[in-house]
Amino acid sequence: MHLRKTARALASACSVLAAFACQASAPSVPAPRRAPVVVVVSLDAFRWDYLQRPAAVNLRALAARGVHAERLVPSFPSKTFPNHYTLVTGLYPEHHGIVANTMLDQAIGRFATGADPAVRDGRWFGGEPIWVTAEKQHVRTAEYFWPGSEAEIAGVRPTWYKKYDQSVSRAERVRGALAWLAMPADSAPRLVTLYFNDVDDASHAVGPMGARTDTAIARVDSAVGALVAGIERLHLTDVVNVVVVSDHGMAPIAPERTVYLDDYVAMDGLEVIDWTPVAAIAPKPGRDAYVYARLKDASPHLAVYWKRDVPARLHFNSSPRITPIVAIAEEGWSITTRERAKKPGGEAHGGAHGYDNLLPSMGALFVAAGPGLKQGLTVPPFQNIHVYSVLAALLGVTPAKTDGSLDSVRVLLRR
Repeated sequence: MHLRKTARALASACSVLAAFACQASAPSVPAPRRAPVVVVVSLDAFRWDYLQRPAAVNLRALAARGVHAERLVPSFPSKTFPNHYTLVTGLYPEHHGIVANTMLDQAIGRFATGADPAVRDGRWFGGEPIWVTAEKQHVRTAEYFWPGSEAEIAGVRPTWYKKYDQSVSRAERVRGALAWLAMPADSAPRLVTLYFNDVDDASHAVGPMGARTDTAIARVDSAVGALVAGIERLHLTDVVNVVVVSDHGMAPIAPERTVYLDDYVAMDGLEVIDWTPVAAIAPKPGRDAYVYARLKDASPHLAVYWKRDVPARLHFNSSPRITPIVAIAEEGWSITTRERAKKPGGEAHGGAHGYDNLLPSMGALFVAAGPGLKQGLTVPPFQNIHVYSVLAALLGVTPAKTDGSLDSVRVLLRR
């Protein structure tokens, strides 16, 4: 009797153990897949061919496992604020309203970059930047120093954003972006932007081929490497799409390649809103014909247009913020006056951008890698008006109407 009870107890225990063993070996329910994340990095003035400079090791590695364009074609004028805002809206500057780094709007006032309060005034910014598109569709966004992100646009702001401060180190910017990515999936941003100004500062000072420019390339490449390594440490490589872009390239300039407007026209008859290499010229009342006639054929290194006659391919004549006369310098030339040139820092040297957007020297960077992108693909040059469509597709949000199209760049996407 005792032996039978013992046998029954052992059988019962074995049955329980077998049940636990079955549970342990049964396949677990997979965790919900985290929604795709996009990190957009801007390397201001990183010319397309800098990718082949020795220091760009991390960027080349990113390109090798993802996609890159032979050259990203900026919008005209090939300047910082117009093109950063084009990258995130898919609109030409004449359509989104940021037509220069310095502008005049009769209803609003003056706009300038840097610490100017205008950069935080949403009235300047037309169109719908990608962070507004995302936020309107309940996708959180976080912007670390992207031009335009400090303003409330169409009543919307990013969930997180930083007021621009050039003194913030590259390492701190990367740490900030990684901290956002490390947040719980149900509260983290799915769009993060980063901006680095090093290459622009250096190449303005010494030109595109200077040693200081090489050092700046190394610094921003290292920052990109730290960002990618941080994403790997967070085990998010299969979730995060990293898109690295620049706004424009750079051309060398020199004092002997300067057009002095006061050699040809009386300066009291006009106001120059933005100087070089695209001079935004507003004649004083009644002086339009005089100013145009004096400047039209003044120099073989200066193309002068009535606003309405700016070549259609430049998409630069429909905004009211474009001045009545537009003067465009030849590549490598500068526009100033004798008086301005005498002031400290007034003489042309180093590098400049803003020229004809089709010039190879103005070409920008596009490199991207991640789960939503193809691998090992190089594509011919394409316009930066299409980048917004790529970002919207990677995020899975419905895009706003733009001047670009996804069809033009669909080849970049894995699906």
